[in-house]
Amino acid sequence: MKIAYITDSTVVLPDSIQNHPDIHVVPLYVVKGDQPYKDGVEVDAKTVYEWIDAGERVSTSQPAIGDFVTLYEGIKDQYDMGIAVHLSSDLSGTYSASVQGAEIAEFKLLAIDSRAGIYTMGLMLEELIERVERGDALEDVETYMKQRVEDVHIELILQNLTQMQKGGRISKSKALIGNMLQLKPVLRFEEGLIVPYQTVRTYKKAQAQLFEALRQAIDSGECMDVSIFHGNVPELAESWKRELGDKANIRVDTLAPLLGAHTGSGSVGFSFLKTK
Repeated sequence: MKIAYITDSTVVLPDSIQNHPDIHVVPLYVVKGDQPYKDGVEVDAKTVYEWIDAGERVSTSQPAIGDFVTLYEGIKDQYDMGIAVHLSSDLSGTYSASVQGAEIAEFKLLAIDSRAGIYTMGLMLEELIERVERGDALEDVETYMKQRVEDVHIELILQNLTQMQKGGRISKSKALIGNMLQLKPVLRFEEGLIVPYQTVRTYKKAQAQLFEALRQAIDSGECMDVSIFHGNVPELAESWKRELGDKANIRVDTLAPLLGAHTGSGSVGFSFLKTK
């Protein structure tokens, strides 16, 4: 059975599957003003952060159902079925659009809601492909992946609250007060949503707290493969990587524009799947 693997442009793929011939990535949209651009196709992360820093109105949009119909119509003669792993359905309608697109195109699809995104979604896809290619039953693979989503760990901090306010995530007054008091929210994924779980005074203190949390996770063996991601502050992310040493496989990634459009420049965080 020949299987296609479908994901979306919020993913960060591990090196082992970066060039896998059967992976198909559907772009979401970054919208500047009223003009949409296909993420990773018509616009890159560097440009999006430049727009944000210049004060442009930047938002995001999921792929249209038609984008998925076009993909599935185009590949259904090459594959017996597809397995899709998408951005958390609580953050985007991408998962739903993929499922509906497959139904319209009459393409057999097994869809997995990653309940996350970025590198953790890529690691899930890597594990899924490994299990399929070694011959595991699809029912077992689906059961395993639905359990694996519980092992997602993503935390991040924001430089300021301005971009979240522009995106309608918080009120203008809350953003103003938070920025004046130098309040830095520490956010993490919980049950498919990005939620604040702590507020720290000053960006420097928030950085130190997040870094220590990652160090403890690595030292305890909770994670062996981790992404340090950043919103246009690569020097900071690289300094974290150097300081953490070689106890884990650590990579540095630019935060996907689709998330960066809400968190803004200066954000930094980490993501991993807990070690099984």
